[in-house]
Amino acid sequence: MEISSEAPKSSLSTKLIFILFGVASLLGWNALLTELELFDFFLHSMNPFVSFSFLNYILNIAFLFLLMIKKDLFSLKFQLIGGIIGSIVFLILIPACTLLLEKDSYANRFSTGTLVVLMGFINALCSGGFFNLVSFFPLEMIVSLSAGQGFSGIAMNVLQYIVLVSINIDTKDKTEKEIEDEKKRKYPIRGWVFFSISSLILLICLILLLVNYNTPYFQYYLKKANKSNKEDEKTGLIEGEKEVNQDNDLEYNELKGVKTEHSFMEIFYKIWDLNLLMAYIYIVTFALFPNASIIQDLFNLKKNYGDYNSNTIILIYNVFDTIGRYLVAKVKPTKKLNLIVILGRSILLFTLIFNYCCQVKLDFNINLTSILLIINVALLAATNGIGTTLCFGIAPNEVEDEYKGQVGTTLSFFLIVGIFLGACVSFGTDAILKSFEK
Repeated sequence: MEISSEAPKSSLSTKLIFILFGVASLLGWNALLTELELFDFFLHSMNPFVSFSFLNYILNIAFLFLLMIKKDLFSLKFQLIGGIIGSIVFLILIPACTLLLEKDSYANRFSTGTLVVLMGFINALCSGGFFNLVSFFPLEMIVSLSAGQGFSGIAMNVLQYIVLVSINIDTKDKTEKEIEDEKKRKYPIRGWVFFSISSLILLICLILLLVNYNTPYFQYYLKKANKSNKEDEKTGLIEGEKEVNQDNDLEYNELKGVKTEHSFMEIFYKIWDLNLLMAYIYIVTFALFPNASIIQDLFNLKKNYGDYNSNTIILIYNVFDTIGRYLVAKVKPTKKLNLIVILGRSILLFTLIFNYCCQVKLDFNINLTSILLIINVALLAATNGIGTTLCFGIAPNEVEDEYKGQVGTTLSFFLIVGIFLGACVSFGTDAILKSFEK
């Protein structure tokens, strides 16, 4: 296949493909997040709203760090394909374990918890691979993939709404025993339907990846990262045979073990400020979301229709997160703007928690606290999307071409570090929120 020396033009279909790649990169985690009500019902003593984030990112951090110090451990293709296939497998295993074992038993908590930990490895493989891939491409594709990550959450929530309406559980004017019996009957059906469709979406994304990876558009930017457009030797790729340059081609060097990458400290030094800002974005986000956000009542939905309450708040978050990612395409990405957005959102650590205090302890009007909750969640989400996309958009321009692929992996690592630390902080925010309860 001959690769043009001129950059191929992008198209709407190319942007849509990167949006779907963004969907795939976070769909595994978003699916679990969307179904936390189900896990909380069967594993209430485990407190999935807090513990799942912590458990999922233990191996996630360890694996991404391993990828950075041992860069030839897996090829880019293996990360992408293995990540999607692994996500499908765990989206079947985790709900199967939770639903088939006895409710709140030690065996269920241990088995489900172990699977959630192991899924962290798969999530790192998938998200790290796609962040690595998109670092080679123009900003418009970085924005598309970032927006796709927001759409991933929206897609899961829309799917959940469809499942909730189709398999309805009305808790209004029913005793606790009646509600629990109905949940025992209908939650398993909901879970199987939801996770089966989620797996199907991932399968579609996998097919799109296999079809598009060897197209001229993709291969042009992958080759450009190694400053070579020549092809003089054939080697097998995902499909068919492809000519590569023995000295410079990315795929050839991966297969032959030629060292073309740089150390973690080299990359960190070049974009240390963006790495730390990325971590801080997610410390703030996961200190407040999902736990401190979805436990609040939204217009009495929690009281009358519990499942719809948490799902609606998560949907609001994902919609504004996606809006934030798209807003970056309308402004000039600068470090100053990024710093203002990321540090400015720190106020939400106080306002979102104070809103819960007003709702639960001070008995403010539910409509007022609901409006303030929406504003807080919208700001938390939009600034998360803006900050993340700005970091990924600015970083590749801070380094030479040969560093660009590793920039994505390094930022992904600090993103995961931020999530893990935020999950740790969420234990503290959870304790504060419980102190407000009557």
